[in-house]
Amino acid sequence: MKRRDNEEPLAGVIKRLLKAYRLEEGYYVVAVTTYWEQLMGTAVARRTGKMELKKGTLYIEITSAPLRQELSFGKDKIVAKLNRKLGATVIEELKIVG
Repeated sequence: MKRRDNEEPLAGVIKRLLKAYRLEEGYYVVAVTTYWEQLMGTAVARRTGKMELKKGTLYIEITSAPLRQELSFGKDKIVAKLNRKLGATVIEELKIVG
């Protein structure tokens, strides 16, 4: 049986819907929140507060000043890990706030 011209993968349809209804940033914040502990570890996750994504910049609240300082040195690696896990270049910059 031949594929019809109007068929496309479900992932593509979901991405178009998220974009059409301007839900992309919220979706990706939930995804980052889900992967954060897995990628960064329990100790970092326990000291992480609110996360917000605005126009390619991910804002992450870290409650520990020494940890904020330590994470600031590895921002590029964190962004790369998160984008790899998300399967798209969603995050362009990381801002760590306290």
